[in-house]
Amino acid sequence: MEWWVNLILWGTVIWIPILMYVQTVNDAKFKKNIAVGVTIPPESQQDPELLAVIGQFRKVEKRLLWVLLLSGVVCALLPLSLGVLLTLYLIWLDVVIVLPMVPYVRCNQTLKAMKQRRGWRRPDQTAAATVADLSTVDLWKEKPRTVLYFLLPFVLSMLPTAAVFLEGDAVMGWVMMAVGPLWVALSWVFYRYAIRRKAEVVDDNDTLTETLTRLRRQAWRRVWLWMAWLMGLLPWCMVFYTTQPVVCILGTAALTIVFTAAAVWQEFRLRAIQSRLTAGSGQTFYVDEDDKWIWGMFYYNPNDTNLMVNARVGINTTVNMARKPGKLIMGFSALVLLLMPLFGVWMLVEERMPVELSIQGAVLEARHSGTHYEIPLAEIASVDVLEELPSMIKVAGTGLEGVRKGQYTAGSYGRVTACIDPRTGPWLLVTDDDGAQYLLGDSNGATAQVAAKLPQS
Repeated sequence: MEWWVNLILWGTVIWIPILMYVQTVNDAKFKKNIAVGVTIPPESQQDPELLAVIGQFRKVEKRLLWVLLLSGVVCALLPLSLGVLLTLYLIWLDVVIVLPMVPYVRCNQTLKAMKQRRGWRRPDQTAAATVADLSTVDLWKEKPRTVLYFLLPFVLSMLPTAAVFLEGDAVMGWVMMAVGPLWVALSWVFYRYAIRRKAEVVDDNDTLTETLTRLRRQAWRRVWLWMAWLMGLLPWCMVFYTTQPVVCILGTAALTIVFTAAAVWQEFRLRAIQSRLTAGSGQTFYVDEDDKWIWGMFYYNPNDTNLMVNARVGINTTVNMARKPGKLIMGFSALVLLLMPLFGVWMLVEERMPVELSIQGAVLEARHSGTHYEIPLAEIASVDVLEELPSMIKVAGTGLEGVRKGQYTAGSYGRVTACIDPRTGPWLLVTDDDGAQYLLGDSNGATAQVAAKLPQS
């Protein structure tokens, strides 16, 4: 595999340990009287023992950051095949997501035990719980932005998508439809759902509640509108996929970087505001829902009928695991995370399986793994034997060192259905009576023997 491809692939994730570190360390700063998922009364937030535990947590997270970054750089420099690389890449990604949570959970449990031991829970929490329950009434309704805000990026995404359909490229058209217009429409739906969440209650200060609620909804509005514009512009990059792939890749990368940077900025901007506005809150009583948050991360409240709930700080969202759909969503997410490396293993098997080309009865067959193409000999209009492989750009399918299969654009030949081993020539360009073209080739040198049995153009 080319070294620059390896660097680009690792470049897409090498920043994740930094983001995880910044987020976990930021969680150690008090916002809404909460640090590392534990609610502490204002007068106890400068306790030396508490600060020592939080300080040690920050040190451990910093050590993990350097270990994960160094391991990612080393992996990026290893000369590996794509299958091995993806397996390693996905295992590393799992570790990066899960490992920083281990010291977080340990710190959370230590602080909870300290809170229990030191009696840091006021006897007036019944009143605070009542205030928290009032948040479900949601007195601070925000008038949703008109759909026109999302209509422009939707129309913008439809223009290149419709043009590709009109050109007869249904495969690329549906791909562009899925990542463009569909996601713009979903952004509108998610925005409307997000602004209906319950109010941000910290204590009995109604003005603070209204301000925090308005700021979170403002943040959600910005993020989903930015998402709509990202997906509105993305199909314009994809137009260049088959003719100028570098333009497509650079355009997509630029849009993704801009959106990710904007979303991260919005997250930490809101966290900073929440920290500043709630610095003096809770002097009489305050909301303490620690018993509803497992490890400070997972919400479990059988008395809450909501499936989706706000995270305690920032703009994130989580599910109520006390509800069956919540358990299913969280279980599915955990399963996906656990099984991600298997995709790399599958790719590893794919790149080692040979491509087989043969004539079975009156049918020309090309096989690789689970892919099987059949062309009746009676429907073959022409066959060209290619000694040199044309430049190929994947539209939809698999592109590995030892196999290329699926829909490709093959130089001057245009769109082809491919099933070849690019390392072993010659290759056959088969055209059927309907004008469909197939680029076929065998991994074990049988292509020439098969070609001799077919009509030559």
